[in-house]
Amino acid sequence: MEVLSAVVDWIVGLGASVFLPIVMFIIGLIFGMKPGKAFKAGVMLGIAFTAINALNSALLTGTIAPVAQTAMENSGTGLEYIDVGWTPASMIAWAWPLAATVFPLQIIINLVMLALNWTDTLNVDLWNVWTKIFLAAIAYMATGNLIVAYVVAAVFVVAELKLGDLFAKDVQDSTGIPDVTCTHSGLANILPVMPIAMLVDRLPFLKGKTFDAATIQSKIGFLGDPATIGIVMGLIIGVVAGEDVPGCLSLAIAVAAYVVVLPRIAQLFSEALMPISNAATTFMKARFPGRKFYIGLDWPILTANPAVVTGAVLLIPVTILLAIILPGNKTLPFGDVANLCAFIIGAAVLFRGDIVKTFLTGIPIIIVGLYSSTTIGPLFTELAASVGYEFPAGSAAITYFKAGPFIWDVVMAVQQNWVIVVPLTILFGVGFWMIYKFYYKPSQQKEAEEA
Repeated sequence: MEVLSAVVDWIVGLGASVFLPIVMFIIGLIFGMKPGKAFKAGVMLGIAFTAINALNSALLTGTIAPVAQTAMENSGTGLEYIDVGWTPASMIAWAWPLAATVFPLQIIINLVMLALNWTDTLNVDLWNVWTKIFLAAIAYMATGNLIVAYVVAAVFVVAELKLGDLFAKDVQDSTGIPDVTCTHSGLANILPVMPIAMLVDRLPFLKGKTFDAATIQSKIGFLGDPATIGIVMGLIIGVVAGEDVPGCLSLAIAVAAYVVVLPRIAQLFSEALMPISNAATTFMKARFPGRKFYIGLDWPILTANPAVVTGAVLLIPVTILLAIILPGNKTLPFGDVANLCAFIIGAAVLFRGDIVKTFLTGIPIIIVGLYSSTTIGPLFTELAASVGYEFPAGSAAITYFKAGPFIWDVVMAVQQNWVIVVPLTILFGVGFWMIYKFYYKPSQQKEAEEA
């Protein structure tokens, strides 16, 4: 256990921008790429992650988030649990004493499912194993039972892989990269709200139409341009936060820059992953004729989809408003209030870049997120205290806003709150079925007809 913990600690210390390029370099060699090309692909992937992290640090963390947080504080709601964001949440998860045991669990499950032909997805996004550690740790805090904790983590590993299978074609269409998919936990947020997503997709004024960035701009001119949307949203957030005129204008430019630049950085992912994807396809076709394999990656590859970034920006003031008015909500969105991209990737991909549908579906996703994070607040606070986390000044209770509905369901089951558990569990199953029946299967049939 000590050796495994040491290895995992070393990997965590590298960070995603270093660890994932190493993994992709090794995978490239396995798939028969020349060392030089595999090395370049890995380096380009590291550059893409570093560029996105730098943009997030400069604009989200450094400029947008503080003002959005001020806007929330100005509401004077006195909400109990402060959202610390994904970075502290991941640190707390990795600090859990049994964190290292979840790392091989994910790998073993993935390899077994591939061998048994239960999935076509090879999840190489091993950095985000921390989300499964988080689930296991919270489940353990709730039950005191390690078996339950591992089962919870294992079930979610399987769910991520199956979602990767279902979303693969749409992810490839969004990114322009063949034979890839997304295995980020944020995709699962769409599951319990799929009936609403289906309703949105079939609204009379939206049915059969796609309001992507280009379509919106063609209909309403420069007002529909992502840069203009960023300017407007930045001004709104600045006004609510009480910024002066120069402050509002600076924030407006920062939000516009984020909306415009992030999708362009996503092109670096294509440059990095296209050679590896092609090599993987050739390798698999030679050894497994007729079998498809997808490389599962982190959500930033989806920033090429305009609805991911623009939808997230549009949802910032909505998130603030919902946190204030929702009865029973105790979460103060803070650390991730200005970083909602990963929250809505399922809707953005499912609706093929439709900003309007992504935004409308994002509202119930945010609502579920607020109630989920409120539910786990006491357990997350206990977990953080147990690993020696230093709480933010003036806060004795914390939570993780993007924890997701799956752990909400688990905690409610432990507390025997069947009024929540039964419908939420049914919605998970219905969500999978709806995605398969109305989105995945028609896409497969269309692809077969065109072949």
